[in-house]
Parts: sequence; structure tokens; C-alpha cells
Amino acid sequence: MEMPDRLQARTFNEVRYYLLVTPCPQCGKGPWEIDSDDSGGGQHLVVAHCRSCRHAERFRVDCEHPDAAGEQINPSDEPSRLIDLSQWMSLFYLLLEQASRATPKAQARLLGYRAALCLAEALKFFPPGELMPPESAFFSPAGRTTFREHPENFARPRLLDMQSRLPALPKI
Repeated sequence: MEMPDRLQARTFNEVRYYLLVTPCPQCGKGPWEIDSDDSGGGQHLVVAHCRSCRHAERFRVDCEHPDAAGEQINPSDEPSRLIDLSQWMSLFYLLLEQASRATPKAQARLLGYRAALCLAEALKFFPPGELMPPESAFFSPAGRTTFREHPENFARPRLLDMQSRLPALPKI
């Protein structure tokens, strides 16, 4: 798997999530851990290594919203161009699992909030009124495979049901 020359992200938080779900080209695992971030004016040069095999990569990143506040991932209504719907769902489940084991309660709440943000990002891939996402919402190889094998896992009513069980996200 070849890494892209330049990443187009909405915020640097989106880049952090990308590094959690992007497999290493050497070992196929991950996640990536950031070693350094040289940034200026929305452009970043991130050096990171794979936690599994220690392979290092440089990621050149352009952020549309370099001054995004707090936990904000994507201040627009447009879906990510960096992380596909399946990857957002993987992040959602990962963060929910971490929240269920986290102590103190403040850490569990933060992880639950982040999970809710990831689910909100997944829902941005649905065209208005559609019950299923378009195939274009899955641009990672694993995401395309998962969607083909289990499309029911990505039905809008299912995702909305999950969202209804979470605390409401504040409007930013």
C-alpha cells in the first residue's frame, strides 16, 4: 500500500484519526504514532512511526481549518476526503470500547464524545433522504470490502439509532 503524497484534511484532528485507521505500508498494521509535527499556516509535515513495526513515514498535510477548536474534526457538512465511512465506523467502535473501560469517568466521557463525533462524520456521507450510502463513501480497500460483504451495517436507520443512544453533540 502506497501512502499519498499530500493529505487534504479539514482539521489536524482529522489527521490524528486518519493515523489511527491507516495501515502501515510495511506491515499492514498500525496505528501510527506522531513523533513530530512541523506546522505553519495550515500546512503540516508530520513524522510518525507504526506502533507495530516502527516503520517511519513523513506525511505532508494541508488543513482547511487550521484553527479549529478543541475536539472539532470537520466544521463543514461535507464528508471527509481522507477517512471513509467504514473507517469512521471503525473509529466509533474503537472509541466506544475504550470509553467502556476508561477511568476516571471524565476520560470515559471524553472518549464517548469522540465516538459520537466519529459517528457524526460517518453520517455526512449519506445524500439527503437516502437510506444507504453511495459506494463512493468507501474509498479504502478494507472499507469497500466491508461494505460489499455487510451493507446492512451501514444503513442510515441503524446509524441514526446508534446516534440516538449517545449524548447530543453541541452545535459548533
